[in-house]
Amino acid sequence: MAILAKGGCRCDVNPVRYEYSATPAEVHYCLCTDCTDTCGGALALIAVVERSAFKITAGEDKIRNFDTKPTCHRRFCKDCGCHMFLYVDAFPDHLLIHIPTLDRDAEVGAQPDRWVFVNSKHPMLTIPEDGLPRHPGWANSGDPVQAA
Repeated sequence: MAILAKGGCRCDVNPVRYEYSATPAEVHYCLCTDCTDTCGGALALIAVVERSAFKITAGEDKIRNFDTKPTCHRRFCKDCGCHMFLYVDAFPDHLLIHIPTLDRDAEVGAQPDRWVFVNSKHPMLTIPEDGLPRHPGWANSGDPVQAA
């Protein structure tokens, strides 16, 4: 299968590198406090990718885990602190990739189709009038990933 996208941490020496080879099941804007606090931004841009299409290609020994909830397992680089992806127990066959950790020339494979956790958005953020659905909490896109 052809590689669709590559990404990794921000280390100059021995960076963590990953890739995926399938179109994401979905892409969305997330405003939950777990994602925004962890990435240090007002929103998180997330691609949901099948685990079978994802692999670490370098620096795996540098990856550490931080559980923001008992069911949410975030992976980051122990050296630069870059939060790259996470596993959520409710989606056992998928992982969620923080799109800004993809190489800037990477093709994500899909466009965002909704905003989730808008009730948690930072008060200084104004969601643009982009025509995408807005959900107060989690809502799937109707693709294979389902909330538990």
